[in-house]
Amino acid sequence: MNDKFTSMLRHKLTVDWSNSQGPLDFRYHSIGIGGIHPMPPPPPVVEEIKKLKPPMVRIFLQEFFFIYKGNGVYDWSILDPYMDAVHALGGDIMASICIKPNSLYPVIDETIWMPTNVEEWQDVIRNLVLRYSVEKPYVTHWTIANEQNIGELGACPYLITNPDDYYEYYKFTAAPMRQVLPPQIKIGGPSYAGGWEPAATYLARFVELCKRDNIQVDFVCYNCYTDTPEHHVSGGRDIRNALDKVNPSVKLYMTELNVGIDDGLSLEEKPYQPACAASLMATVLALHEDGSLDGSFQYHMYDQYAHPKHFESWYERVRYITRYWNDTINRVGLVDLDGKRRPQYYGYEMLYALTGERVSMGGTSNSMHGIASKSGDGTLNVFVVNYAGKGTPDAVTKFQFGGASAGTYRLNITRIDNESCAKMKNDPAYTLAPTESRVVYVHPDFHFDVSTPADSTTLIRFVPIHS
Repeated sequence: MNDKFTSMLRHKLTVDWSNSQGPLDFRYHSIGIGGIHPMPPPPPVVEEIKKLKPPMVRIFLQEFFFIYKGNGVYDWSILDPYMDAVHALGGDIMASICIKPNSLYPVIDETIWMPTNVEEWQDVIRNLVLRYSVEKPYVTHWTIANEQNIGELGACPYLITNPDDYYEYYKFTAAPMRQVLPPQIKIGGPSYAGGWEPAATYLARFVELCKRDNIQVDFVCYNCYTDTPEHHVSGGRDIRNALDKVNPSVKLYMTELNVGIDDGLSLEEKPYQPACAASLMATVLALHEDGSLDGSFQYHMYDQYAHPKHFESWYERVRYITRYWNDTINRVGLVDLDGKRRPQYYGYEMLYALTGERVSMGGTSNSMHGIASKSGDGTLNVFVVNYAGKGTPDAVTKFQFGGASAGTYRLNITRIDNESCAKMKNDPAYTLAPTESRVVYVHPDFHFDVSTPADSTTLIRFVPIHS
């Protein structure tokens, strides 16, 4: 960081606390887990994630849970503990169905999506959804298949490149679900790997076929990994526009949201760079402003590893999956396997603090992202991210207030930057704390300066002091 403050780039952001822009809540941007192994999240991970209070957790159910043995025999002994642990996080569950029982798919081949016995397959699906949406009322959203456009390269057993074929698979899979599930339970799919035009064409065609034949679909999904917020936004906008031409009532979720996963995440140092958190937070802000999504799920909740024994009986590219998630490893978790918090964890913690009424903020740009809110107790919240991708400059940001309620406040400034990230990496017990805390009197033309280093994420809060 450049410590010559007088020579730094200057930004000015204006906040008008009297200009309400409606309610603000970022909790529709949540978190996800799964697809790599069947073990429940360990207690240290559950303890940390519960503190975030995610409203919904997205999972996907791979064949390694081995729920169906054939001939009408079920075994829930592996999946039950997993579902119980995810439910213990406190939110609803969106579950993607990716199972491929050997008795119905005796040949290991990602291109085979038709089971040998459709009625038996439907019985399996019927029992699955009854168990986890009725007997155990955990799952509120069922997704049929994940990353079916890339198959095993997306760690999933189905490769269905033609949307017309996927529609047939969806139709006979969703039918028994509709027969037994309460009407408030949503069914949708698929989770397409990647955004932009190919996803828009595929998903719109699928929805068009559902509409043609009066087959209900509540939502569709896609997954996207990139360090560029504009790419995230354009991908979601392309899909939303395509869906609106066919059926505007269908909701859109990004079921896997994260930074670019091929750029150094195999190295321990990478996830502790503040740019990882800044990229993710700038993306969520940009997606919120665009409004294309009905929700997103950061993936993963915590770092995972792949063991060959979980894949060998139903998956062909076992060495690929273990190399990708074990040898080189992608450190994409909000916490590590031991529950140690990453900078991205604190980014979501900051976002979730932005409740109440949104108020207007002027001066934001493609590099200085921001939003402000006024909580019900009178707390004033300002959230800013200094992120421009490559070569983001250090900056000093001047905040100019207008329309704030005059009075005495405790000003707390909390920042994710190089210094705090280094402490997170080196001290497992470290907890992000304010870099500055002071008492101030806010008046009609109150203004103040804050250091906003390159790739930093900052939460500024004014908590009223009542005399």
